[in-house]
Amino acid sequence: MMKNMIIGLMFLFSPFLMWSHNPLSATYYFEVTENASLLTISLSQDAVNKVLLESHTLDELDRMDQKDFKELIVNYIKSNFEVHLDNVDVTLAKGGIKLGSHQTDLKFVLPPYGQDIVEIEVYIPAFKENGKHQTIFSYNIYGKTNKVILSELNNYKVIIELNEKETTINNHQLWYYSGIAILLVITLLFFRKRLTKEI
Repeated sequence: MMKNMIIGLMFLFSPFLMWSHNPLSATYYFEVTENASLLTISLSQDAVNKVLLESHTLDELDRMDQKDFKELIVNYIKSNFEVHLDNVDVTLAKGGIKLGSHQTDLKFVLPPYGQDIVEIEVYIPAFKENGKHQTIFSYNIYGKTNKVILSELNNYKVIIELNEKETTINNHQLWYYSGIAILLVITLLFFRKRLTKEI
């Protein structure tokens, strides 16, 4: 019975596990406070390697020193990033990058922005060359938090309207969370049926 429960839990949480290590996904977390702003990006190293092979040969990448390789990634991210806060451009300048065998992380320190932000326009087409790629863009703007999914379904672009409460969940997210809820119900019904049989 314990084995069945573990298998069921793995099945239940598999979407989250796949999401965190999925080479076809990236996460961007944007935080704005009155003192400073910070953008944190987590990328699959497989996705990075794949997209760089679109413009460089494997031999070129192998011969490249780590500094140049990091600069190549940073330049790619910067050239595929557009965020506007009420028509004010968010420009990626000062930052750092940490390479890993499975994941690459970037952080950009940004200036503070005004508290009366009404609209965020996001366009992040990075890694769309890899096909079926999706980016999770989450934010915390003076305590207003939410996330959106950028994919080929919305051409990697979304406009977020901020209000006093959290922003509404878009249709793509609604389907995703509905799917998770259905999986949860099916798993619970499965365990209930198994327990009833064993009793």
